[in-house]
Amino acid sequence: MQMKNFMVFVFGLLLCTTVWAQQRTITGMVSDEGGQPLPGVNVTVEGTTVGTVTGPDGTFTLQVNENIATLLVSFIGYKTQEVDISSSSNINVQMELDAIGIEEVVAVGYGIQKKVNLTGSIAAVQGEKLSEKSVVQTSQALQGIAAGVTVTSDNGKPGSEGTTVRIRGIGTLNDNDPLVLIDGVASSLDAIDPNDIADMSILKDAASAAIYGSRAANGVILITTRRGKSGEMVVSYNGSVGFTTPITYPVNASAWDYMTLYDEANGNDLRTDDGVPGGVIYGTDKINTWKNATDRDAYPNSDMFKETYADKAAQTKHFLNFSMGTDKLKSNTSINYTYQDAHYPNSNYNRYGVRSNNSYKMNDFVEFGVDLSIRKTLDQDAAHSGLDQLMRQPALYPTRFSNGVWGYNYNGDPHEMMRIFEGLNMRYETWYETLAKLSAIITPVRGLRINFSYAPKLNTADIKTVNKTTNLYDYQTGEVTYTPTGMANMSETRNTTKEDDVNILINYDKSLGSHDLSVLGGFQYLTNDYNHLNAYRQGNDFQKFEELNSYNPVGQTNAGYSTEWALMSYFGRVNYSFNSKYLLEANVRYDGSSRFASGYKWGVFPSFSAGWRFSEEAFMENIKWLDNAKLRASWGELGNQSGLGSNYPFALTIATDQYAVFGDQLNPGYAPVDYALNDITWETTRMLDFGIDFTILGGKLDATFDWYKKDTRDILLSMPIPSVMGYANSPKQNAGAVENIGWDLSLSHANTVGKFYYKITGILSDVKNKITDMGGLNPQVDGIYVKQVGDPINALYGYQADGLFSSFEEARAYPITQWGKLQGGDIRYIDQDGDDTMTGDDRFVIGNPIPRWTYSLNIDAEYQGFDLALFFQGVGKRDGYISGWYAYPFSNASTVLEQHLDRWYEGNPNPNAAFPRLSINQHSNNTQPSTFWQVSAAYLRLKNVQLGYTLPASLLKGNAISNIRIYTSASNLFTISDLPIGMDPESPFSVQRSYPLISTYVFGVQVKF
Repeated sequence: MQMKNFMVFVFGLLLCTTVWAQQRTITGMVSDEGGQPLPGVNVTVEGTTVGTVTGPDGTFTLQVNENIATLLVSFIGYKTQEVDISSSSNINVQMELDAIGIEEVVAVGYGIQKKVNLTGSIAAVQGEKLSEKSVVQTSQALQGIAAGVTVTSDNGKPGSEGTTVRIRGIGTLNDNDPLVLIDGVASSLDAIDPNDIADMSILKDAASAAIYGSRAANGVILITTRRGKSGEMVVSYNGSVGFTTPITYPVNASAWDYMTLYDEANGNDLRTDDGVPGGVIYGTDKINTWKNATDRDAYPNSDMFKETYADKAAQTKHFLNFSMGTDKLKSNTSINYTYQDAHYPNSNYNRYGVRSNNSYKMNDFVEFGVDLSIRKTLDQDAAHSGLDQLMRQPALYPTRFSNGVWGYNYNGDPHEMMRIFEGLNMRYETWYETLAKLSAIITPVRGLRINFSYAPKLNTADIKTVNKTTNLYDYQTGEVTYTPTGMANMSETRNTTKEDDVNILINYDKSLGSHDLSVLGGFQYLTNDYNHLNAYRQGNDFQKFEELNSYNPVGQTNAGYSTEWALMSYFGRVNYSFNSKYLLEANVRYDGSSRFASGYKWGVFPSFSAGWRFSEEAFMENIKWLDNAKLRASWGELGNQSGLGSNYPFALTIATDQYAVFGDQLNPGYAPVDYALNDITWETTRMLDFGIDFTILGGKLDATFDWYKKDTRDILLSMPIPSVMGYANSPKQNAGAVENIGWDLSLSHANTVGKFYYKITGILSDVKNKITDMGGLNPQVDGIYVKQVGDPINALYGYQADGLFSSFEEARAYPITQWGKLQGGDIRYIDQDGDDTMTGDDRFVIGNPIPRWTYSLNIDAEYQGFDLALFFQGVGKRDGYISGWYAYPFSNASTVLEQHLDRWYEGNPNPNAAFPRLSINQHSNNTQPSTFWQVSAAYLRLKNVQLGYTLPASLLKGNAISNIRIYTSASNLFTISDLPIGMDPESPFSVQRSYPLISTYVFGVQVKF
């Protein structure tokens, strides 16, 4: 009610101002660069939402207050112009095509620069482009938005999409996540609503990122949030409702197909040396009876996934923003709420957020700022332990009988579907973040600016896990058929992280004729304190009460610990420009970390870059079609300490529960159990980058190309030590090295034809990854992956398959010794070393899981208020792999999928069948890692489509509302891929058994007051 009264007061005040102020009429015409009338152009009073649009003949009429001196004239694809109306009431404006971003200001480390003066490799993204995608998590909006940036999601679980962001490939054997800074404070991409973002800069090379030193090896993402503007008072709202639907998931085979294939697999497992198959378990009569039965209680034919997952799940987003500003006070406050329902019961995701940015300018010398951000998420999940068990259930086990009684799984336990629907295994996570930033800017003399800031941040995660027990009942008699042997249990965990970030920045800018000089010096002190506390109890006769005190205290456990670390840094930058033609930049950062021992705490991270705008040279004057052209080169070093594994890797681990015999008695004592080396230090990344930028044809075509080489050295690896030292661990050592060589290309074309505006942007990136040093370690083989010198990180490692044996006789006659007794339908392998025996020496690198070519295409168009955006995204070269129960039916009592019907069997002895002969006990010959299970993970996906319509300003004249846009959006509409059903190309190494990737359809409205 108070807010409503406030708005009434504001609108009343505006109305009174309009009534009492003396009015005058402004008329004029707007034309394009060729002098032709330009309809649909926005003409507004500077600093207000008062305005109109030009008619079909390019003319307009506008009533303004007598004291108004400036109008803003803007149109898509053209430069916004400020027009002085203080001395004239009739104006003529000729618009100029916008030379895409040439005067654009881009956020860089601890400051801003004109895009035209950049010498590093930086991708700039406007906040509007991110908010247009209607995604729940900001990290998803980054997909395909910048060359050299790869974003993937391995599932569609609400609030936990498993999104990873990689900038220019994978550079280390440890953590590869980029540093994310929101208004200069370290955070995460998903810590901010996309509507709060004013702009984003992605620092891709060492020259642009070295100012952040030890945390910048994987690239840096700078996010600047929206702030109030002088002379502005705006209220805006962006809201949407919609639903999601799964894209792909495994399809369970019918109960009778399951039994048929089970008999077939059993016959294969028991086949004699004469080739005679073993006996059956179910038999033809039982299978036919099951198939033709009408009583599905007695003869179930379940599909756990379809019965559990709803076709649609609701979601909604709401964002409300208040912005105002005067010459002294500027404020921008937003409130956001997001809700996502899961596709199964008792699970959903809620997020609440408030962000307020405020600044007050006392005078020309001093300005203060107070920013506040509060975020809360609630994640309730009935399937937190994974959906793998649910989806592995064969169709002949009942889910729920027709009278509502729950069924059971293959071992007689409560069915996984029952656990979800009845909430037997619940996980509740409540996450809080509170961040404040206090700042002061002092400008003692012209050109000199001193900035102090202090940013405390508190994160708290409260996690409650509840595991209930239940009986099972006979669906006919109601008698108990199953009583749980274990006890109900519950645990609560609280993790608290507090960070304090202190920064002091000194900037000095000086121009002397054609010479421009900018100098930055800074200091940062960052501390991190982490606390963990958890408690556990079991046994509860009143399981409805999900509180720790309702459980039996007998046998309860608890634990807690805390850690801390700190960083201290000194840094500086010098920029020099001559005639905006010759550009030089140098950065250096001196970082000290508490996580290293004395003598190894400090590291120096320098960078140098240069640019030459050859388009400004005299010999280019006659080339009229070239607007801007620049060559760039950079070199720098970056650091990384994320592979340390702990905050105290240089210190011995002392155990307090060690015992020793003294005087024939066992006595408690203390002893070191893990050895540590104290001469470890930073991983260091060196990057060389050459780039070219150009803009031609009056801004209609814009292109950027970069080639780079990225070497990461002194990678922290766990290296073995002599056993005679008495320690079983392998302490961290600086031993590894990784190389990435690649290039990024971005092309953009924009144009306006009459009333039609369009823009097409294509992005293509390539990166080659290779381990160049493993510190003398032998190849590290982990299942289907290997880490070895000369190959990509976690390269696929296996045998070369040569189809399937077409018959029992052919398999037994094969001269190469493989695994076990071979049969028809087994995989045939090629002996690489010629010793007639398949061994580990016959394995080799068969594929690369790291995407080589990533690409995207954005198409934007506008016509008379309608706007359309299409976004395509994909990968051109990447290998995936089929494994687990998706590859091997009956594995660990799992189900059979429809695609398993395309297998080798005696009735279909196809040597090119999709799956080898079936086995219950999983014949080891067919489970070997090999090219048989390797698949191409290349794909093209229509990631997002959005269609909108903005109401003409003429319809809103005289209303408090200045702009209304309605839109509909859809994501993940279709995919072109060769992957089998149930596998998503963004996660091409497993069936979608955690939570399937989803398509999203939303309908929304944007309103500005």
